[in-house]
Amino acid sequence: VKYQNSAKKNTRTIDLARSDSIDYDSETGSAIGSDFSAKGSDISDFSNRDWLDKSSFVDESFSLEEVLIEKSTAIGKHEQPVKDVQATEEMELFIEKRFDKLLFDTAKSHTTKFYYDELFASEDDVGREGGEMDMAMTLHQIAQIHRRGHRHSAALSAYNASLRAMKRALGEGHGSTAAILGNIANLYTEMGDFDQAFKMYQEVLGIETMHFGLSHPEVAVTLHNIGTIECSRGRYKEGASLFTQVAEMQKIRYGDQHLTVAVTLACLADAHEKLGNTRSAIKSYEEALRIRISALGKSHLDVGRLTHKLARLASDRGDYRLAETYANRASETYKANKLQA
Repeated sequence: VKYQNSAKKNTRTIDLARSDSIDYDSETGSAIGSDFSAKGSDISDFSNRDWLDKSSFVDESFSLEEVLIEKSTAIGKHEQPVKDVQATEEMELFIEKRFDKLLFDTAKSHTTKFYYDELFASEDDVGREGGEMDMAMTLHQIAQIHRRGHRHSAALSAYNASLRAMKRALGEGHGSTAAILGNIANLYTEMGDFDQAFKMYQEVLGIETMHFGLSHPEVAVTLHNIGTIECSRGRYKEGASLFTQVAEMQKIRYGDQHLTVAVTLACLADAHEKLGNTRSAIKSYEEALRIRISALGKSHLDVGRLTHKLARLASDRGDYRLAETYANRASETYKANKLQA
């Protein structure tokens, strides 16, 4: 389940507004992990980057203060409305270039120690008064940059430092703390550590249910993520139970014909298929198919892929007439998209 959660700077909190849609892998029907991303845009070619080219890179690991100085300098050079975007992009370039140097210098020592590990590690490490929030936000951005660069260990270190700072600034039960926990869970999922991801999502779920109640859509998001993790761990029965619960929550909020319902139904069908419950799998896939045809049209590629899957399942059950019907429909959709069936 992927959400456009922006972690933008506010007076005392991170904006946790989520979109109400769910993205998914259209080929497999599987959900994609939710993302509480730091707000920013793709790196563009701005000309005024003298500070980046002239930065002196020393052998020791860079400090957060160094990043904050560069961030402040970048912000000071531009006027609204472009200055925030340019500052973010310039900080990304600085961190990318600085980390590349650090990675080159530390490769010989095989070190796994990061500067972020020491930040907010003890009660004595307070920093400037009221600065925890700014530090948490900057560390979150750094973690996102490392994650996009597939530097998972560095991302995890920065996320954890951001989490410690956020807990100190706003408390363990705050929604902004849950946002960072959600990103850590996403990172663990990308790393294939499903047990740790499950643990983190459970923490997120506890905070969200306390703040929003059991029927809130953000709770449904997290339950869906937990269901995906359960299936990834081979616990398909538990995953199917969660997907059933989420689908009912989504139908109440969005109606029976919403695409988010179709996504969850496809995940439910996949869990049933893994359990060998072909009849239930076909039923859920067919319900998902009806929604997608209504929302996307018969010629949409996602409709063709789902129809193709139904043809295979019907064939496995020995219902060859139904399998042929679905296979012909899938073939027509593929031809309409200029793909080979």
